[in-house]
Amino acid sequence: MTARGTEALIPAAVDTLPINFAILDDEGTILYTNRAWQEFGEENDIELRPDTIGTNYLTITRQAETEEAQTAAAGLSEILTGERDVFEFEYPCHTPNEQRWFLMRAASFTTDDRKYVAVAHFDITGRYEYQRQLERSNERLQQFAYVASHDLQEPLRMVTSYLQLLERRYSDELDDDAEEFIEFAVDGAERMEAMIEGLLTYSRVETQGDSFDSIDLEAVLDDVLTDLGIRIDETDAEITADPLPTVSGDASQLRQLFQNLLENALQYSGEQNPRVSLSATRDGDEWIVSVSDEGIGIDHDDTDRVFEVFQRLHSHEEYEGTGIGLSLCRRVVERHGGEIWVDSEPGEGSTFSFTLPAADT
Repeated sequence: MTARGTEALIPAAVDTLPINFAILDDEGTILYTNRAWQEFGEENDIELRPDTIGTNYLTITRQAETEEAQTAAAGLSEILTGERDVFEFEYPCHTPNEQRWFLMRAASFTTDDRKYVAVAHFDITGRYEYQRQLERSNERLQQFAYVASHDLQEPLRMVTSYLQLLERRYSDELDDDAEEFIEFAVDGAERMEAMIEGLLTYSRVETQGDSFDSIDLEAVLDDVLTDLGIRIDETDAEITADPLPTVSGDASQLRQLFQNLLENALQYSGEQNPRVSLSATRDGDEWIVSVSDEGIGIDHDDTDRVFEVFQRLHSHEEYEGTGIGLSLCRRVVERHGGEIWVDSEPGEGSTFSFTLPAADT
């Protein structure tokens, strides 16, 4: 088939698309609309009808009195004036009998030395409703986790307090076994309280996080190293870092992220003194930050499981911990639009890497 024959297929192909599609000239005049655009105008009795070809889309949009129409007009105007190349905007388009949501996307393109704008309206009602259901479900889950965790803390504290009171008041009458039993019970209650605190923190990542700002990771690391100063001195740890970037994020949550990863590196160092290094590499609009250690490592089959809530690879007798630290790291990274993973071999150490958005994107 010749190139000319292929060009003849394009309008027919665009007419089959289930999206409302139009082409405008560099002044906003409507040059072409596909069948879905035309049918949408007819079904909803709005001004974007087939006979509007030749009229100005920007003028039509500006005449509408809704806030959504004004936002769309402003974005399209910026494309026509060259202030931006692409504009996207989600908006409701409800009728008395149905609630629907659309995504408007407008983008400029040039052909034969002339500028044009392609405008498409995608029906995202299904996606929008699913997102809202998911958000409501997550909100209910977070509320449940908070209430359940908060209500569990008080009876746990009471158990711990009475066990310790029992030990102090009747210490002369308790044999070694009884003291050991009380010690086990107190330890278990304290570990459960720590798990509840971790669960509370985990459940609040989305709902109680701060807004994003430009965050200097060098400053974040300095704060974390100060907080871990005693632990670093006690273990004679050596922590080195290449220059770290400025990213877009929540400073408080990024400190949690760095602190959990460094605490892990210190804890799972094995018999040798901890040796930890940090580095960062630019990858497009993101930074890949890595925390590497020379510790006991992780079996390949467990590299995904370590990020699950309450999943521990070692007993409490071997290593302390709640099993929430790495899952919290993943939740923080995901809130920042990134991902986290680990490369490790048993006895060879581990490298935890994660992506964060660059501050200048």
